[in-house]
Amino acid sequence: MQNIKNKLTLAKIRDQFPALNRTLKGKKVVYFDGPGGTQMCQPSIHRMMDYIESGMANRDGLFPTSEETEAILSQARAEIAALVNGYESGVFFGNNMTSLAYSISRMIGRDWKAGDEIVVTELDHSANVDPWVQIAEEKGMMIRRIPVDVDSLTLDNSAIDTLIHSKTKAVFLGLASNGVGTINDVKPYIEASKTVGALTVIDAVQAIPHIAVDQKALSADLVLGSGYKVFGPHIGFASMDPDLLSKYKPYKLIPAHNEHPSSMETGTQNHEGISGMIGAVEFIESFGEGESKRQKIVNAYQLFEQKEHQMASFLKDEISKIKGVKMFIPPSHVPSTPIISFVVSGIPSSTISKYLADEHTIFAANGNFYAYQLANKLDVMKYDGWLRVGLSPYNTLEECERFINGLKDCLKMYL
Repeated sequence: MQNIKNKLTLAKIRDQFPALNRTLKGKKVVYFDGPGGTQMCQPSIHRMMDYIESGMANRDGLFPTSEETEAILSQARAEIAALVNGYESGVFFGNNMTSLAYSISRMIGRDWKAGDEIVVTELDHSANVDPWVQIAEEKGMMIRRIPVDVDSLTLDNSAIDTLIHSKTKAVFLGLASNGVGTINDVKPYIEASKTVGALTVIDAVQAIPHIAVDQKALSADLVLGSGYKVFGPHIGFASMDPDLLSKYKPYKLIPAHNEHPSSMETGTQNHEGISGMIGAVEFIESFGEGESKRQKIVNAYQLFEQKEHQMASFLKDEISKIKGVKMFIPPSHVPSTPIISFVVSGIPSSTISKYLADEHTIFAANGNFYAYQLANKLDVMKYDGWLRVGLSPYNTLEECERFINGLKDCLKMYL
């Protein structure tokens, strides 16, 4: 019965992604590039098109289409708050996570000064490093970095007490690595930050597609996410503790909205994209059970995790048997997202990526994926970076088998 249920669930998931019908050279395309951007689910597409087709409008108008835009913004804030167990009155949107990080860094860094300190990690995507480092450098601040253990691919927790202290203004942490999949234990860093009154900013971009992120349980001040990494449109979103948000003065146009969180949204927003995020959360919720929206979301993630773990375990086992391949994945006891990154001795990762696309219609990217500090520390750029397989709930074991066969064919061709 469980297998039948799983098959029915898989079919239901895949039916929600029109892009899965694409073919290339007579073969169905396999999308293993989820960490760079998932495919968009049908509810998200429907929400966007409904907003566009029924009449678009800017805010603050005393007519139906403008009032509908306001209602969409309000509903989207509630949906994102449920998605990350965040703060509805602290949810705001932007072009993407990187743009949000840069704009927020100007606001929270306004009162930073020489002698103050911030803490970043060696494991993060640079979107949660560079914006903060750059403003800290402008202010003449000290920048401290949490080192990564190259064997376990985890953060070195032994450094907490020496890195976070009375001079620390903010600590920036990635909840999950986009390079190697590690799900970081950020709680000790957040607790240490609270003790000294430092702000905590969590990049949850790679975590949100795979696990039920819980901002309130983490006690994180700010959580950042990306819609296009979680079955939605190209848009960024943030959830900030509203009590903390009220203490900051954002950079904004004088006549623009003064109330939070609207004050954080500079210019006219991507209203159709924001509408699409409602559909993305509805998609996740539809696979869960429970009395509340949040309970359904958490339950749905349990289903997604089970399915993704099965596929990731298969890939890791099969790739480990192939001579000349070195995987960069955390040990089995370390929680991780379904990312499998590896290099092949003697073949550039770009060659493998191109071969898989051209000969097997499998799309898997290569590079440093903006986790450049980690890529440099692991010395993978001499291979053109990692070849990264990123799984999503719409992927299948059959696609994983196709990948293994394609990889073996590639090695036969070039070795």
